[in-house]
Amino acid sequence: MYLHIPGTTVRLLGSMHLFPAASRRTPPWVDEAYDWAETLVFESDPPTILPFLKAGSAGGVPRLHALLSADAWTQLQAAWPTEGPLAPLADLRPWAALIVAPTLFQQLVEGVEPRMLRWALAHGKPFEYLETAGEVADALESIPPDVVAAALAALMKDVGEPQRTLERIYAAWLEGDLAAVHRIAVESPMFALPEIRRAILDTRNRLWAERVKNLFPRAQRTLVVMGALHLCGPGNLVECLARPVQPVFESE
Repeated sequence: MYLHIPGTTVRLLGSMHLFPAASRRTPPWVDEAYDWAETLVFESDPPTILPFLKAGSAGGVPRLHALLSADAWTQLQAAWPTEGPLAPLADLRPWAALIVAPTLFQQLVEGVEPRMLRWALAHGKPFEYLETAGEVADALESIPPDVVAAALAALMKDVGEPQRTLERIYAAWLEGDLAAVHRIAVESPMFALPEIRRAILDTRNRLWAERVKNLFPRAQRTLVVMGALHLCGPGNLVECLARPVQPVFESE
């Protein structure tokens, strides 16, 4: 989960964006990675995605209610917040509903990135991002509407699955077991669909690889923090970099 790229000052940290509410522990290598770094690079700035979530008057954007069965739509709408930037559900792009929906059925607390960002602001440690919100939206827009509908229908049939999967992945992550993280993720209905994995992981990994390579000449110790799923399975970020990596052990 914590990897050094030999011959550079760049390290990669596989994170979890959100933790189960009952389990807030971070492994020691998270704190050590932060302390090692002179500058941080995160995936993207979450608040900046908000303007991209709603379809507005854009032509050709399918409405979510037209994709789902009446029962699935009613169930999802009943769980959806009635106020705030995610409301109303009917205005969201299908991919936006897909990304948010699992979190409605999870008990969560903030994960690695919000904590590190808060630390960086307090310590004056510089940080930047690998991608823009527009690039994230473009990748997610590529998920076909029928695939969004299939994933949401599966979720509505088993709303307990996101919490179970989160807790299992978190336990594997604490152990630094990337193989287990990948195995658990692909058992989830969402990541079992190749179109969703392609949009959320593969497309972005290829983009990030080029940007991480641009960090290699830096003199500053640079920590790139991304979700652990980007480091495992076919097409992962390390494969896209085509560079050897070395695990970093505690106090190394």
